[in-house]
Amino acid sequence: MEYTTFIRKWFGRLRFKSKVIAIFLPLLILSLLILGVLSSHLFSRSLIDRTTRNVADESQLILSRTDYILRSAETASNIMVTNINRLYESYPGDQAMPLDKVRFANLMQSRLSTDLSIFREVDAAVFVGTDGTVYPSYTSGGDEGGIASSGMLERVKASDSYGISHWFDMDKRSYLTPDPAVPVLTLGKMVINIDSGEPLGTLFLMVKEEQLSAFLQSSDPAAPKAYYFIDGQERVVAAADKSSLLQPVEPAMAAEIEEDSRPPDAASFSYRDNGNLVTVSHYGRMDWELINVVSLKLLTADVQQNVRLTALVGALCLIFSLFGANFLSRMVASPLERLTRAMRQVVSGDLRPVAAARTEDEIGTIAEAFNFMVGRVGELLDEVTEEQNRKREYELALISAQIKPHFLYNTLDTIYVLNELDRNEEARDTTKALADFYRMVLNKGRELIILEKEARITDDYLAIMQIRYPDVFRYEIDIPPELSGTPIPKLSLQPLVENAIYHGLKKKGSKGFIRIGAGISAGKVIVQVTDNGVGMDGERIAAIMSGSSREDEARSIGTYSVRQRLSLYFGEEYGLTVRSAAGEGTVVELSLPMLANEKRDEQDVQGDDC
Repeated sequence: MEYTTFIRKWFGRLRFKSKVIAIFLPLLILSLLILGVLSSHLFSRSLIDRTTRNVADESQLILSRTDYILRSAETASNIMVTNINRLYESYPGDQAMPLDKVRFANLMQSRLSTDLSIFREVDAAVFVGTDGTVYPSYTSGGDEGGIASSGMLERVKASDSYGISHWFDMDKRSYLTPDPAVPVLTLGKMVINIDSGEPLGTLFLMVKEEQLSAFLQSSDPAAPKAYYFIDGQERVVAAADKSSLLQPVEPAMAAEIEEDSRPPDAASFSYRDNGNLVTVSHYGRMDWELINVVSLKLLTADVQQNVRLTALVGALCLIFSLFGANFLSRMVASPLERLTRAMRQVVSGDLRPVAAARTEDEIGTIAEAFNFMVGRVGELLDEVTEEQNRKREYELALISAQIKPHFLYNTLDTIYVLNELDRNEEARDTTKALADFYRMVLNKGRELIILEKEARITDDYLAIMQIRYPDVFRYEIDIPPELSGTPIPKLSLQPLVENAIYHGLKKKGSKGFIRIGAGISAGKVIVQVTDNGVGMDGERIAAIMSGSSREDEARSIGTYSVRQRLSLYFGEEYGLTVRSAAGEGTVVELSLPMLANEKRDEQDVQGDDC
């Protein structure tokens, strides 16, 4: 009580200027402190959340590129198996003379080297005959005699499944590699005589670690990010830092990965560890984890600088207010109240308040600094939002563009095989269909075309696929003339029919059917892609629609991309739906806007043929 009385008497003896200073300074200091702390917290959390999303998106691109390399290796093994069979057709076998064996070894090395020149992702190949003879694609390397005692031949044979590739862990060894000092990922595959069914030997393909780590650099070189792959044994199998290769990860990270706290529908999860933000993304094909480590200290360095700048501005404002205390009177209360209200709005999350600066003294300086800071924060947030929208468009375009090289490589392989088999007419038809397909796809860079041209693109694609798989399916395309001018994003139907072939009809066991049709419903143009394949359950449909299916990433990404592009170009009311049941086939529906012919700009929508 006596202490309170003393404070009141002391405050009562002060002059008004001193009273204003005694009240104003604590309030101003507290407000600036709160603003600095909350701004630092909000900016840091926003930056970390945005970085987490960017890393997750970037990780999916890295996984897609890695999957492309491994798929190319498997495709190369299939072609090499066929070529090895052809070489053995002219080999005298047990009747071979020494000169014949030397000639056969040279032919085998030349054949393997030629195939590797087509598939740049594969660095070396070795064929081991049933008699133990080793035929490498390279002329110098390690001690190939270690193959027999390594157990790798037995592991490939134990798989007891012709046509299925067996992947070995990333490893360094003195055999099955042209460079023993470089870790390699090895694919093993049994080679069976196509006519007799007798084993001819075992084919091994080697992919250098450098092929995988080449994609593990962040898209932003200045960003403090580090990517690397670890396998099921918690070893680093691909990384930009070569000193960590084949070394185990820290026990704390291994425990987090074992716990796997990600939601069921999430492709990745993140956690904080020793001042770092760690993001883990699963790669199902090899049962690997893609790890990204970001230093939180470096990530939030700009935020700390903003905090110091805020503190400096506050200190300057305090100094100016001391010199202007003699001029404060009745006008001081109203400006302070307005400034305090604006600060409270910022604290509550509203970044649009304006503190009116009616004077040119310290209060006006504080108000101007506050308005500038809040305006700058709003501009930065708008820039971040615009950047995210652009990034979404770029990523959708990239996913769509990935279809083109894959399809081109496979079709060229088909033309090559048809020519090798002297099926010249089919090779000619395939080449013509491929040319028509890419003439329509390029379309002078336009992303929106009319439905008639999209149907022609899909028809060319199906014609090529029917040549590749003549016993798998037949198809029908029925687009009414009055709907042929409907705008649609380019390459919207091709991923859907590709999924129908690979994931519905090839697994059916008998010849199937694909139908593409269009109609009008509820004021929208509905395009249906129907197949009578094996179908899928509701859980798989939900995973595909969310773009998070690990078991079938190609189908998930293709379907999800089509759905996202439809929403991006036409709005959320348009998109894609899937109806299916196990064993009953699948129906995919695309909803498009129905535009009047007189309002449609034909040149903007469809363009000219290339």
